[in-house]
Amino acid sequence: MTLFFALFLIAGLIVGVIAMIGGIDRKQRHGPWVKYLNLPTAGAAAALFGIVGYPLAKYSSLGTVATLAIAGGAAAAAAAGMVAIIAGWAVPSAALHVEDPRFALQGHPARVSQSIVAGQAGEITYEHDGARRTVPALGLESAPIAAGAEVVIERIEDGIAYVELWSNIERELEKLS
Repeated sequence: MTLFFALFLIAGLIVGVIAMIGGIDRKQRHGPWVKYLNLPTAGAAAALFGIVGYPLAKYSSLGTVATLAIAGGAAAAAAAGMVAIIAGWAVPSAALHVEDPRFALQGHPARVSQSIVAGQAGEITYEHDGARRTVPALGLESAPIAAGAEVVIERIEDGIAYVELWSNIERELEKLS
């Protein structure tokens, strides 16, 4: 029986880590509420089921049914607590965060289709959501950027993309490693 609870504890911890890394997908929300059955809730319930059940099974003289009932109650309390945390803190906090549309494509690769000269806009082409798009572009630095060069979008503001050469970014990344 202790192995049963230990497996629930380990599974709950793994699910909790996955939930922390992945977060809660905004597409899974229904209006202002998150689905009640989600990774953080399942992880908290499974972990607490194991945390409470393991010592009860190992060190108490309670029977199997009583141990399962107590551990199940703790799991239900953990799930309710997680739903309360998500609904009361995480969802309202996320609703306050409005993504700045200028930076929606930050880091997105593109190719210069018309040369960018210092102070004059050229043009870049990139693919996004399965569609090929072309927008005017300016370089972040005053150096010209030739047609055909690979660039990275820093932001798109008032219909103009501000870009930097991929080779510059690559050089900076090599310095870090």
